[in-house]
Amino acid sequence: MCDVKRDEFLQVLPDIKAKIESCDFVAIDTEFTGLCLSEACKPSLFDTPQERYRKLRQTVGSFIICQVGLSVFKKDVKYNRFDVWSYNFHLFPQSFATLDVRFSCQASSLEFLCQHNFNFNKFVYEGVPYLDQDQEKQLRKHLDQTTWPSASGCQQDQVQTCCSTVSHWLSNGGGAELSITAPKGPLRFLIHRALRTRFPEVWTYDATDSQIIVRKVSETTRREEEERDDLAHRVLEYMLGFTHVFRALTQARKPVIGHNMLMDLMLLYGKMHKPLPEKYVQFKRDIHQLFPCIYDTKHIAAELKKPLADYGVLQSSILQELYTSLSSQKGRFMVLHSPSIIPAAECDRYTNESRPHEAGYDSYMAGYVFIRMAHLLTMQGINKQQPVPPRFRRYLEVMRRFQDKVNIIRASIDHICLSEEDPVSRRPQWLYVTLGQSRAARTVNSAQIAELFSAYGSVDIRPLDGNHFLAAAHSYGCAKDILRAFRNHKLIHVTYYNMWKHSRTVQVLLWTSVTVSVLGVVWTFVGKNS
Repeated sequence: MCDVKRDEFLQVLPDIKAKIESCDFVAIDTEFTGLCLSEACKPSLFDTPQERYRKLRQTVGSFIICQVGLSVFKKDVKYNRFDVWSYNFHLFPQSFATLDVRFSCQASSLEFLCQHNFNFNKFVYEGVPYLDQDQEKQLRKHLDQTTWPSASGCQQDQVQTCCSTVSHWLSNGGGAELSITAPKGPLRFLIHRALRTRFPEVWTYDATDSQIIVRKVSETTRREEEERDDLAHRVLEYMLGFTHVFRALTQARKPVIGHNMLMDLMLLYGKMHKPLPEKYVQFKRDIHQLFPCIYDTKHIAAELKKPLADYGVLQSSILQELYTSLSSQKGRFMVLHSPSIIPAAECDRYTNESRPHEAGYDSYMAGYVFIRMAHLLTMQGINKQQPVPPRFRRYLEVMRRFQDKVNIIRASIDHICLSEEDPVSRRPQWLYVTLGQSRAARTVNSAQIAELFSAYGSVDIRPLDGNHFLAAAHSYGCAKDILRAFRNHKLIHVTYYNMWKHSRTVQVLLWTSVTVSVLGVVWTFVGKNS
């Protein structure tokens, strides 16, 4: 099974939990309704990890996850094979009582999903609900009440219509049972509750997808049915939805694989666990507690590009290109004991179909490339006399230096570390840009400088005042090319940034310190001579 729909979710949940509990590792991916809340939240090469977290936290608070991919990998040692079960969940928050989630959408993100055949009907009509801890507490309070409030006037009207129908049926001495329309979901639970509360002589039963049966029952039968059918528990299980899977993942404590997964982790935390903490260091501590073993294949691919250059299969860190390279004949059989990776029969849609940016497929690709890269690194330098294929735990030993290191795009560092201090920046020193005094130079702005510099690589510009700017370059080669190209430029002068020389704040502090020191010396001198 690849697509998991809302109506069948609770039926397949026990099997998914069992697969997670017995697997070697899982891979995850998410798709979401927006990527950047505002211009102020755009990523920049100037961003420290703390600044990037602040930007992403604002974004995550406004958008929601619309799809989650989960792939579960288990090694069959006997056959040197990984069996894979992949699941694709559309998610959609359901309203109930006062729970009524508001969220934003970004046009470019929805256009991107459209380009990759995202099914918005499944998102809304079949999306699995979910709750964070605060929402769960709120729901439990509602369920403890005798009368459950409706989420909207429309729901109240439908509940009242059903009550009127049953009242009319009973007053007219109707037959033993009555069939009424009640669509699945929160509204059906509200109808069940209202009818059972208002009419003590009946009991309600689920019939079809759109019908429930109202049946006249004795007091004894009603007591038996009340003990058998805990409606409040059913509501809670239904509304928790994908949160059950999230909690199963945190409890299993298996290695979690993703690709460029910082946003995925923040979204899962914010939507399934609790609101993201204000402090970046607190988030790192919390996410490491939830998922103590994380691997980001984008970071791994970037780090292994040079060490494994001889193999010629890690030329790109883009997930689709990595998968294409590592799943090729060359990628699969270039070293000894390369394991086969086989989707389970009920999840085999991804065997012959390419579905990039479908979350289930992306999670499958992330897990696949992790195995291939781990195997290449494990077998590097091992001769052909190696008697048996390495076990999965050996992969983890070899890959340990990449554990808990998550890629961060277009920032002052290229990855963060969830279990320890973040690394020192490997980016080049900032560039200091000064405009000339001519009339033509005064018309140059930061956008024009960015456009000129972009010919040499990724660059971000930060204006200091009308004539001075900072430039952050992605690589040392880019910075050197810019310095070389603008060495004798008529309008723009570029040099490496020196805080002591170019920072006005530092200069003011230095002059203030000098002034205070001089005044102190003078005061001391005057005091001695008076």
